[in-house]
Amino acid sequence: MRLSIAENVAVRALAHPDRVAIEVLDGGASLTYGQAWRRVMALAEALSAAAAGRHGRMVALLLPNEADAVLAYFACQMAGVAAVPISTRLAEPEIAFVVGDADVKLILTGGAFAAVAHKVAAAHGAQVVRVEDIATPDSVARPMLGEAGRGAEACVVGYTSGTTGFPKGALYSNDHYLTALMRWGWEFGLTADQVMLVPGPLFHLSYAGLSMAALCMGARIRIMPEFRAELALAELAGHCSFAFLVPSMTAMIEEEWRRQDQPPVDAFRFMISSGAPGPLSLTKAAMAMFPKAQITEAYGWTEGGWVTFEVKDPDTLLAHSVGWPTFGNEVTVFNEAGEPCAVGEAGEVAVKGLTQFGGYLGKPEATAAIQHRGYVLSGDIGIWQADGRLCIVDRKKDMIISGGENIYTAEVERIVHEHPDVLEAAVVGLPDDRWGEVVTAMVVPRQGATIDGADLETFCRERLAAFKVPRRVEVVSELPRNPMGKVQKFRIIEELSGDQ
Repeated sequence: MRLSIAENVAVRALAHPDRVAIEVLDGGASLTYGQAWRRVMALAEALSAAAAGRHGRMVALLLPNEADAVLAYFACQMAGVAAVPISTRLAEPEIAFVVGDADVKLILTGGAFAAVAHKVAAAHGAQVVRVEDIATPDSVARPMLGEAGRGAEACVVGYTSGTTGFPKGALYSNDHYLTALMRWGWEFGLTADQVMLVPGPLFHLSYAGLSMAALCMGARIRIMPEFRAELALAELAGHCSFAFLVPSMTAMIEEEWRRQDQPPVDAFRFMISSGAPGPLSLTKAAMAMFPKAQITEAYGWTEGGWVTFEVKDPDTLLAHSVGWPTFGNEVTVFNEAGEPCAVGEAGEVAVKGLTQFGGYLGKPEATAAIQHRGYVLSGDIGIWQADGRLCIVDRKKDMIISGGENIYTAEVERIVHEHPDVLEAAVVGLPDDRWGEVVTAMVVPRQGATIDGADLETFCRERLAAFKVPRRVEVVSELPRNPMGKVQKFRIIEELSGDQ
């Protein structure tokens, strides 16, 4: 494709320069499409001097969750460099790893993150550019659309969360990203009249991608510098029609909604849930909170993107269901022998799409390891249903084997979540000399509630086979999570194994 994602935003700026494009909450900036495009071109000029590393020309983005955090992606495209977004929640050694692995020679940063950017850059021979030092011009030349022809070039390198070992950089071309954005517009009904809440970090490709898609469509985005449940609830009640909420966000908003005596939420029209499995109780809570909104679920992973989608229907709710394949994606479940699974048979989920991710940066062996027959493997265990929906029951590495029995943690978590005093739960297998692994639940109680381990075990025993019942229950104030809200089960295992 000749027209880049950024150039689609330029089209919007030409068509309606005075329409509001971006609003940053908590007193932040407000930009029209014309102002946003001028800012993109100013950032692009500052990035155009980026030198090439061993993987080509790449720019690391270490930015506060504000307008520049999304506009920088477009600026990288216009400058002909790949964007390497870095989580602002990482420690300095973790940031240094990403900078070194991608071999970036320029870091775009600002605010409180400039100090660590300078330290990391000094150790890697990289240049630092602060967004505060980049002035936005009053006018820019009319863009000549489609001339760059950068469709096949690297657009974004997204580093995996690194839940095990070191993170890897997943490479995406402009065409791959543009295809995904068009799919989201079709599947999610993302149109110019939408006002999108951005409650999560723009260094994450889901929030960045949806924000870019909204701006390509001519919609308005409202960015939260940091997530606060009371602000999110106010936005959904009075301003925003569209939002992607990870389950932990939905749970916190529900708590705030109940604390406020269940006020009406009138603006919200379309909710995407993704990023981690949520219990049916949370889906039902979302339906009660947001009666005017479609409650939907999208399933995917870093390398595959969002590959299934479902608009939830209260009459057909199914535990663990993530819906049907999205446009342009062939989703398959493979058994241990590498053959496609029949309906009802558990196996590893994989996808073959119109465009595929470009592999891991500088890691051909790791790239080959997650491919099978032209499909990209997920590491998730799924089961096809008779109606064509896919159910995700576990991570392949998280499945518990106790006494020779396979136990899918999602099934146990679903029952634990049904206990009225449980707000959140995660189930893991801890090493055990007799059984191999013992089922263990870490739970967070609802506000004002207490949880007794013996009572929870009895509750589960009435609803689960005996070998699936948690033998150990740990009550905590919060679950360990990565920046996207996914529970880090390896940290639970490390913590609880040390207590044995």
